[in-house]
Amino acid sequence: MVDMYLSSISYTYGEQRLIRELGEDGCDDARLKEERLEHYRATDVSSLDMARDVGARTLAAAGGTCDLILFATETRDGPEILTANAQLANALGLPGAIVMSVGGHACGNLGLLLQLARGLVATSAAESILIITSDRVVNRPRMMAGALSVLSDGAAAAYVSRERPAGPGPTFVVHGVAVSGDSRGGTADASPAAQLRTVQLGRAAAKGLKAATGRGPRDFTRVLFNNYRTASLRFLTGAAGFLSPQLLIGPVAEYAHSYAADLLTNLALMHDEGAITAGDRLALAATGPHSWAMIDVEVAA
Repeated sequence: MVDMYLSSISYTYGEQRLIRELGEDGCDDARLKEERLEHYRATDVSSLDMARDVGARTLAAAGGTCDLILFATETRDGPEILTANAQLANALGLPGAIVMSVGGHACGNLGLLLQLARGLVATSAAESILIITSDRVVNRPRMMAGALSVLSDGAAAAYVSRERPAGPGPTFVVHGVAVSGDSRGGTADASPAAQLRTVQLGRAAAKGLKAATGRGPRDFTRVLFNNYRTASLRFLTGAAGFLSPQLLIGPVAEYAHSYAADLLTNLALMHDEGAITAGDRLALAATGPHSWAMIDVEVAA
């Protein structure tokens, strides 16, 4: 399958607030401070309005148009999906664009977005696709089960294209995507059986990516996960077959964990900071409760 390009990443988050003031179980855990995880982000702006914001900025940077829009959210804080899709297309000035809603894999939704985008770019007439992920916490705790992380409100968007974009800004080449799934167990299951399933998911995704691109875990410069807590990141790194020095930890202290927006945001921030440079081959691991996506990404020169 042909490669595709990822560019014009934009993101937005809520205001910074103190975790210890959440009033939820575990919010006063001393280990949070040791891991520099003292703040989360919260906003009253709806997930749809955040999607409009990041989508508009990404489109403006990419030239103002696209063939399709893929929108992922788990948040139900606005109109029904049919109406939300129409409102999103109209707000972006693209009333003729088809909006496709995907979801159901929470923090792993980026894997679905990129897998769908890759298939569409390779097999349909679509040459460019706007991908958006946007979520906020509504009627659920921010402290995640199993001390995985602390949830923030935020959104991110990126421009996916068949041809390399001509505009400024960092560009990434997506060489392959592999997704593994296992729907057994609940979303809050932290039992030994659930941990074993996580290991099996990680290894299956890594095996699938190697079959697709020829690269196994040790062939990548770095591996990036969502903004989870340190112990979870170390466990997931080993589960998929990576070595500890390959792990590149995102800005957890700044943003905590915002569903599927983390990895897009981290790519843009780490490029700007020089933490990743041209030629680096990155494994992005987008994990959800029942899925694990491995994405082979190269920082373009």
